[in-house]
Amino acid sequence: MKRIIRHIPSLLLGACFVASGWLKGVDPYGTSLKLSEYFRVWGWSGFVADHPLAWSVCLCAGELCLGLLLLSGVFRKAVAWGTVAVMSAFTALTAWLAFSPVGMSVQDCGCFGDAFTLGHGATLLKNVLLWALAVWHLWVVRAETWHGLKGWRTTACCAVFSLAVPLYSAVWLPPVDFLPFGRGAALSAVPGFGVYNGRYEEVTDSLMEVSGSKPLVAVVSRRTLTADDLRKLSGLRAEAGAGRISLCLWTLPGLNGGAGMDVFYTDEVTLKSLLRAEVGFVVVDGGIVRAKRNLSVFRPARFGRNVTVGEMMEEDAGLPWRYGVCVLAGLAVMVWVRRKETEGGR
Repeated sequence: MKRIIRHIPSLLLGACFVASGWLKGVDPYGTSLKLSEYFRVWGWSGFVADHPLAWSVCLCAGELCLGLLLLSGVFRKAVAWGTVAVMSAFTALTAWLAFSPVGMSVQDCGCFGDAFTLGHGATLLKNVLLWALAVWHLWVVRAETWHGLKGWRTTACCAVFSLAVPLYSAVWLPPVDFLPFGRGAALSAVPGFGVYNGRYEEVTDSLMEVSGSKPLVAVVSRRTLTADDLRKLSGLRAEAGAGRISLCLWTLPGLNGGAGMDVFYTDEVTLKSLLRAEVGFVVVDGGIVRAKRNLSVFRPARFGRNVTVGEMMEEDAGLPWRYGVCVLAGLAVMVWVRRKETEGGR
């Protein structure tokens, strides 16, 4: 019984850190928006404020890695001290959000990304409880002796896995989307969603009707398209010219550069929610989001031919399953490495 009780704080803390790190790490771009909000409220500028996505990746990977280390039981004393330090910082932050007039201007802390939100009071209570668990865990392991670098292989696996989660989502877009514009979402059912023409007349319904007859590819951009962007879109423009798809540009009012595409406008929040990248495209078929691509890393040709919209929709239909298999494979490798290290120490 005592052995089980000793592991309760590390298991609870580890599960919470893994959940928080993964939920933020699957959408590091969204986490970077929350960090930018903090930087703005604090009045920060310069190097830190100019690279919110990089700090977001580090934060997500750090939380996820700390949770995995707590669950694996390596370097217990060092990890316990790190957990107390992290929870002390998080608790102080949420106390500031709950009681400072400036902090109350931040809508939520972003602890669990866009999966779900907690009020400042609930978040503070959660963090106080986790801080108490962290102190309890430190008390449990306080007398343990240092075993040198035993466990470094498990630590390396945890670090690589934890960094891969937010990096993948930052480059190739979130494989699991908690926003209302994720793959499989019906755009007509999203509250407040609207697309407008140059005369600022809403054309959302007519665009959804177009997507009912053939796939609608909406190039989503928050800046003017460059020559390289248009080069990557040449295959899509050829498909549109052949009548297999409809192609248009969704951008901010005042921007253009459609290069022959019909141009429509919507607000910046909608564009950021539609696509977690500055420029890319969304495939809508029958009013349903079927595929998304980040144009900065999009490869329009494979094996000497252009990738078709139909192929992209097929690829994205199986994306959650492929991502789940990769995550389970990574976790299985960590368990195997940890078991080998434990057996080697006997």
